[in-house]
Amino acid sequence: MKIIRNYILKDFLSAFIFGLLLLSTVMFLGNMVKISDMIIRKGVSVTDAIRLFSFSMLYLSKFTIPLSFLLGVLISMGRLITDNELVPIRMAGISTTKILHIFLLIGIIFSLILFILNATVIPNFHYNYRTLMKNIFTKNVSAIIEPGVPLDNFPGYLLYASDKNENKLKNVYIYEIDDKKNTNKVIFAKTAEFITEGNILKMKLENGFRDEADINKSKGFQRLNFKIFFKDLPIEQKQEVKVAKKNCDMGFNELRNKIKSLKSPPADMVGEFHERISFSLSIIAFIILGFSISLVVRHREKSINFGIAFLGGLSYYLLFIVSKAFVEHRLLAPAIGMWLPNIIICGIGLILLKKNAHFR
Repeated sequence: MKIIRNYILKDFLSAFIFGLLLLSTVMFLGNMVKISDMIIRKGVSVTDAIRLFSFSMLYLSKFTIPLSFLLGVLISMGRLITDNELVPIRMAGISTTKILHIFLLIGIIFSLILFILNATVIPNFHYNYRTLMKNIFTKNVSAIIEPGVPLDNFPGYLLYASDKNENKLKNVYIYEIDDKKNTNKVIFAKTAEFITEGNILKMKLENGFRDEADINKSKGFQRLNFKIFFKDLPIEQKQEVKVAKKNCDMGFNELRNKIKSLKSPPADMVGEFHERISFSLSIIAFIILGFSISLVVRHREKSINFGIAFLGGLSYYLLFIVSKAFVEHRLLAPAIGMWLPNIIICGIGLILLKKNAHFR
């Protein structure tokens, strides 16, 4: 039994590592596009971009590890079945359920590791990610100029642009605001370019006009049309922002103590508590599902198994999203809603396992 166990574990771990590297690479490429956009278009420093990337990648491990287990079980079991190695293993007196126990044993170990990550490490990294993001967007004006979003980081001015491409803006409005929050001067430009020099945002405005309304109404309304107009806006230097913690930023013990201190804790807070545990144990659900599906499909091709793993993972996370929505709308109790995806996945796996495995 020990030789067979080590043989199966070795095959599984190689498939698990393959799946983890593959999924991490996909996540890596997806995040690289976002980080590159921050560096090139929004002026975020390379150091801050790398820190943001590291924070986000660890957060994604809560998804990649369970999916890698599903893929690893499918690949390793698919190879055992198609190579007809499962038959002599059964003839040696080792039932299908004993093979499942091998996967469940290593699954329990990784579930504990994932629980530690979900309980303390990932919430801390997620909080650091939000804090860093908030401070980047507060201090770096060029990074926070977003199309369709009014920007009030300039004392006495409000900036609005309908579109942005690197340091070029379209349909720019600059409102001059007095001490009483009134606006009597407006600058519009079809296009604009900007650079930041110290605490000044220097803008070159093209093809626009400058409107000014006389408050005393002695001169009435004045408009100045221009082809090129230069405008300097002082940048407000804000102190480092301290971000309030959300439920997903709290450590497990911190979250539990917060729930205990409230007479009627919010449903999303209780749901977050149960989500940490259920997500960690989703590894067990994926092992049962992957093991039972492999007995039905009986295929060793990695592409096919990856497709099955993708559909299985997609189904699980869609169930999770729907259940979380039900919890937030108080249609389901948090404890039931957050455990429902695991229950459904395990139920499907056990039904398939009963129909296709020979119990001893």
